[in-house]
Amino acid sequence: MPTQERGAALTQGPVPATAHLTLRYAAVHRALRAAAARRAEHSKLLADCELSPYCVTDAQAELLLDLTDPAAAHVRVPAHDHAHALAPVAVSAEEDLRRRAARAEAVLPLDALSRAAGLDAFETDALLLCLAPVLVPEHALLFGYLLDDLDQRRPNAELVLTVLAPSLDERLARLPCLGPYGPLRRFGLLVPEGQGGSDGSGNDLLRALNVPSALASYLLDGRGDLALLAHDPGELSPPRPALLGGPALAAATRLGDRLRARRDGVAALWGLPEGGQLDAAWAVAAAAGLTLRRAPDVRSSPAPEDARAEAARALATAGALGSALWLPTDALHEAGAATTQVLADVLARADVPVVLTGRAPWRPLGLLADGRYAEETVPEPDYPQRRALWAALGGSASASASAEEDAPEVFGAGGFDALAARFRLTPEQMRATAGLAGAEGVPMANAVTRVLATMPAPLTEQRTPVHDMADLVLPAEQARQVEEIASAFRAWPRVSQEWGFGGGHGGPGLKALFTGEPGTGKTLAAEVIAGSLGVDLLRVDLARTVSKWVGETEKNLDKAFRQAEAAHALLLFDEADSLFGKRGTVDRGSDRYANLEVGFLLQRLERSPALVVLTTNLHGNLDSAFTRRFQFVVRFSRPGDRERYRLWRLAFPARAPLAPDLRLDGLARLDLTGAAIMAAARTAALLAARSGSTAIGREHLVEAIARQFRQESRLPRAGELELALGQAGDAASAGSTW
Repeated sequence: MPTQERGAALTQGPVPATAHLTLRYAAVHRALRAAAARRAEHSKLLADCELSPYCVTDAQAELLLDLTDPAAAHVRVPAHDHAHALAPVAVSAEEDLRRRAARAEAVLPLDALSRAAGLDAFETDALLLCLAPVLVPEHALLFGYLLDDLDQRRPNAELVLTVLAPSLDERLARLPCLGPYGPLRRFGLLVPEGQGGSDGSGNDLLRALNVPSALASYLLDGRGDLALLAHDPGELSPPRPALLGGPALAAATRLGDRLRARRDGVAALWGLPEGGQLDAAWAVAAAAGLTLRRAPDVRSSPAPEDARAEAARALATAGALGSALWLPTDALHEAGAATTQVLADVLARADVPVVLTGRAPWRPLGLLADGRYAEETVPEPDYPQRRALWAALGGSASASASAEEDAPEVFGAGGFDALAARFRLTPEQMRATAGLAGAEGVPMANAVTRVLATMPAPLTEQRTPVHDMADLVLPAEQARQVEEIASAFRAWPRVSQEWGFGGGHGGPGLKALFTGEPGTGKTLAAEVIAGSLGVDLLRVDLARTVSKWVGETEKNLDKAFRQAEAAHALLLFDEADSLFGKRGTVDRGSDRYANLEVGFLLQRLERSPALVVLTTNLHGNLDSAFTRRFQFVVRFSRPGDRERYRLWRLAFPARAPLAPDLRLDGLARLDLTGAAIMAAARTAALLAARSGSTAIGREHLVEAIARQFRQESRLPRAGELELALGQAGDAASAGSTW
């Protein structure tokens, strides 16, 4: 049943949500009556004085209870509910409501909320008592009567305990349920008046407890998203499936054993990417026998003292619930030195188990001083480990797909091997890929490209490839080299990691240099390679990357590399000689900084695992240190007659209206590059459209080619254009040899 129909069943069908609330509130009403009786008994012990004009008398309290008793026949019910006036309260009546809800394929909102937040009977009754101003507004006077304070017209913790936990033992046992660590406040079901600061009284029991209006609406009619209405922001659920193996899992287990032995310890696991740190933190907590909560993001704190208070509350909550607190540290540098120091001070004083994760270590001296700190550093998963994780994900995604060959339509050609070789995904990205593939029924490789699709950074232009090898017209040797780059990138993880040619854990990625005259297909070749690999192409915007300020160019370039590495995209530096130029002697101060930029690029290019392609028109302008770092160097030459013939055929789309007498065969004699041919074809089409012609004719093409020659500061030989077009028909009739 759709969500809208379920909501309608709760309010308009035979099982109204308000009936359940009224039924459950009857128990609270009986508790109120008992509390009023106790209050009346206490009143007899007080000196008799005339206070009736200024307070609620015992008789008035009794009358209020009689008038609002849900079990009484005269109780007022909502207008739409007259046909379902409740009989005296009994357990069987509530069960009957639940059976009606099940037949209507609905869930009673109060039951759903209790299950979601793990509320027991006392906590459910406490929530209903705090909802009383909505359910029974007349009870506002009764609250003041019970608290002996007529200014207190709204429920608070003191009232809840007075009504639902009258004895001292009950009061002490139930007091934590109403505190900040109980589910009612952790899940946002009850919000204390002035939460986030002191009310000035220093007594949390006297602060009014409010039920958020959206939650009250959900309880009354069932409309709303329970996952958003009742949510513990610090609570973390274990990732399903957990994707951690190899050295990372072994290190996490060792750290968890350390936390098990010392409950106030700090366990730090360094080296993993952000999307894999949740799996690692949960592995540490599971080995220690703990649940896991997440620390608040201190970057959002306006001042260091606010960060201190938030961190202290999170640590106190984790300690009260017997959980470990997880703090990802990669973003701490954005919080500022003062905030970071405050956070380190709070962690050093706390006696709560803490799990730290990050790419780079964060070692506050206060944590290292007392022997609580233990750390492990692990590398990112290599090719064999990634393949094992894909296999584990495939096994959990489908019981029938226990092996990759069982579901080739899901994992695609090459199965786990191809996915592990092509992509360096984090566990978080892998789970998202599996979810997308399962929801839409697309192969994993296609789902990966969607998961990795990111908004382009201001420094790069993101492009999804639309061309393939059929669109790339090159001499046979150059085309073979381009295809070889894509094949080598697929094989590189195995060669570098399994066979040890990476010179470390994975080693850098492959780099390619394309040189040649403008318009010979260098940029298109990079796009074709990206399309063959199923990844996006990121083209660096040099105008935005290069800065006159010292150090800014290096920062911008590092951002471009990081985005390509995170998105597993091909990073393209077009016209790269402007950035990767030769280093020279230092004659001026600016020369020194220019040489520093080139040096930084050398280092960043060397260690980047991304596939990087540089294009340049002038190979000789590149620093020789760069050329030594390229595994592939492809020199693009001007197209020959055979290539120009294919280019002219591709230049005009199938839908382009060509004049019947226009033949393209002879145009291959003209010495033009691929880009020039495409430009001439577009110009001819524009000339035809502007003149009102219904077809692209010979005269339009002659003019377009002549303009292209002039743009290149060249002049065609006398009669060359006429000869190329004039002999086209003869060449076609004689049979072309192209």
